[in-house]
Amino acid sequence: MLGTLIKKQYRECFRSYFINPKTGKKRSKMGVFGMFVFFTAIMLLLAGMFFGLSFLMGDGLFSAGMDWLYFVLMGIMAILMGTFGSVFNTYATLYLAKDNEMLLAMPIPPSKILITRMSLVYGMSLMYSGIVWIPAVVYAWIFGTMSTTAVVYDVLLIFLVALFVTVVTCVLGWVVALISSRVKNRSIVIVVISLVLFGAYYYVCFNMMNILQKLLLNAQALGEGIRVWANVLYQLGKAAAGDSTAMLIFSGISLVLFILCFAVLSKSFLHIATKTHSETRKAGKLTVKSSGVSAALMHRELKRFLSSPTYMLNCGLGIAILPVLAIFALVKREILDGVISGMSDLLPWIGSVLPMAVVIIVCLCAGLNAVSTPSISLEGKHLWILRSLPVSGKMVLNAKLRLHIWLNLPAAVFAAVVLGFCLSLETLTVALCVLFIAAFVWLTGAFGLMLGVLRPNFQWTSEAMPIKQSMNVMISILLGFGLPILAAVGCYLLRNICSAEVYMALAAGLLMLISLALTWWLDTEGAARFDAL
Repeated sequence: MLGTLIKKQYRECFRSYFINPKTGKKRSKMGVFGMFVFFTAIMLLLAGMFFGLSFLMGDGLFSAGMDWLYFVLMGIMAILMGTFGSVFNTYATLYLAKDNEMLLAMPIPPSKILITRMSLVYGMSLMYSGIVWIPAVVYAWIFGTMSTTAVVYDVLLIFLVALFVTVVTCVLGWVVALISSRVKNRSIVIVVISLVLFGAYYYVCFNMMNILQKLLLNAQALGEGIRVWANVLYQLGKAAAGDSTAMLIFSGISLVLFILCFAVLSKSFLHIATKTHSETRKAGKLTVKSSGVSAALMHRELKRFLSSPTYMLNCGLGIAILPVLAIFALVKREILDGVISGMSDLLPWIGSVLPMAVVIIVCLCAGLNAVSTPSISLEGKHLWILRSLPVSGKMVLNAKLRLHIWLNLPAAVFAAVVLGFCLSLETLTVALCVLFIAAFVWLTGAFGLMLGVLRPNFQWTSEAMPIKQSMNVMISILLGFGLPILAAVGCYLLRNICSAEVYMALAAGLLMLISLALTWWLDTEGAARFDAL
């Protein structure tokens, strides 16, 4: 039975490679081959990047005779990559699987369901950690002096490191599930945790060279610190270098941690998995607030957005980036002034187009927020609910467009005002920047909604399809990237003809005219098309 459950779990994971989620039909052999070729190409690209990183790490450490420290550092990266790659799926895989209730209703012990879920987590951990560990050991085999024992241990450690990562991700998933089962809006919790992990990941990426330089300059002290304070990682490095005692210790630690993790999760799995799908009902007075149809539709759209971590993270990431960017510019204002001063010496014309820098930065971040684009497709099989209500297609589309503007505009205006202050722009100039940005947000929202009406997709099995794998969203984001860059190029070319303020006023007026035309189409032809869906 366990083998059948595991086979079913992996078949569902790779279902989209064999069956087109949009049509529900099997892909052709060439289609399946193409999907796997594309996936393999991405994995090889990532592996190549980490192989290049191995050169930076391994050259100095192998020369200094600290090969074990090289494996420790690459092992840490493998653990971080494995955790980052699979942690977002662990919570959903363990506790939010759609067939949890069906399997729990069958005569299947919860422990077998849990080990089935954990097997998929292990597979994901193996894939992501292997992207780092395999290139690292290949580099060591080619450029290092490795014994036969070390080569064998390196191969075995591919699976042991993945087991260690599985423990870490399962613990993190358990913590998220525990928190989510005790809060009202668990989607916000997931989004906050994801943003923190994203921030930590990109901080490490942007500071990678400085981190590597500091590590290599203090290799001896770092090695001693790892041996004392992170002995399990020390054992990993020594095992990869061919130490049999360290190999036994690391293997034993990984297996014991996995057994303990499984034992702890087994006791709480049934409780959390069932509680996650239920709502807590409290007795008390019921307060009913009346509101207009327009406000009710707006509330419905907002509730849909806040109920989906996938929707928020993929179509609203810029909303979180803009305030952080503004605060960062405010804190680092002295550095920003130095950069502007240095650029002014090299490019005397930079001051005349400086206001467009505010517009470009804010619009590029706001262009990531394709909130309105997938909103039509996300109605899915529940579209009949809207049709059963006494509301017109025009009212529904207006609510979706208003939500896009309402979510994007406050953060964009805040960022524009703060950046304008940091760059010492005049009040009128900042106001014109805000006017341009407002027109841009309106235009991208209306254009994305038009795409949703013209090319809806209701035949999806996962909401990730219309959100992450949609041509509509891709086109919308490309517009959000291309339009600010095009506007900046125009400002540069016309800098000797008109000032940046005049240019922004004219450009904002043009964007508003286009937005008005798109909104008129949504209110007429678009509403008629929506009613006919």
